[in-house]
Amino acid sequence: MEVDEIFGDSRAVELPTKSAIYVWGYNQRGQTGRTGKDRDLRIPRQLPPELFGCPSSGGAGMRTRWLDVACGREHTAAVASDGSLFTWGANDFGQLGDGTEESRKYPEKVKYLEKVFVKSVSCGAQCTAAIGEPCENDGSTSTGRLWVWGQNQGSDYPRLFWGAFKPNTIIRQVSCGAVHVVALSDDGLLQAWGYNEYGQLGRGITSEGLQGAQVLNGYSKYLDEAPELVKICQVACGEYHTAAISENGEV
Repeated sequence: MEVDEIFGDSRAVELPTKSAIYVWGYNQRGQTGRTGKDRDLRIPRQLPPELFGCPSSGGAGMRTRWLDVACGREHTAAVASDGSLFTWGANDFGQLGDGTEESRKYPEKVKYLEKVFVKSVSCGAQCTAAIGEPCENDGSTSTGRLWVWGQNQGSDYPRLFWGAFKPNTIIRQVSCGAVHVVALSDDGLLQAWGYNEYGQLGRGITSEGLQGAQVLNGYSKYLDEAPELVKICQVACGEYHTAAISENGEV
């Protein structure tokens, strides 16, 4: 039996050339980007392209696509297909990355990263982290660099952050919890920093106060087993806990 007989006619599928951001829920600080009668949304509704500087029909608006979106406690961030990063909502700790602590109820491009092609973004409670590479890269610069800003990140502007990794390490993923951040390198190593009152940094202890970045040096399958180093391929942070998947598919 031919493949076409099983699945039907094989025809090229035209992928959509645009996508949209839908928002809903709590909006006390403008984190949904909606105002007026749409301020408090109980159903998902699209943010109009005009908010991001794109016409609603034709031109750039027809080519607008979104690569990533993330929500903090009261702020939102989104990555466009041209590598631009937009942020909006609460900004009490500089989490919008505009160098101020003034909240904003509409999306605005993070100008400090205009020369960076942003690939992904993650929001903590009151901080933000993004991965990207310089728009002009001669091959000598990492294709996955990490920028952090906001609460406990040392800046109201995005700042390049290597932490415990060597400079030019390729960062594959970053995930923010409420008050901690974990970054995954391309070679499968994790580093974590921030608060550790519940052991969310994975160091085998709890500790008070802000903790600097350290690479995790072992993972135990069971509590009574000695930790061993494994290669990690994905990580996620909850508010005060962390989970990771190894290359063998183990959690």
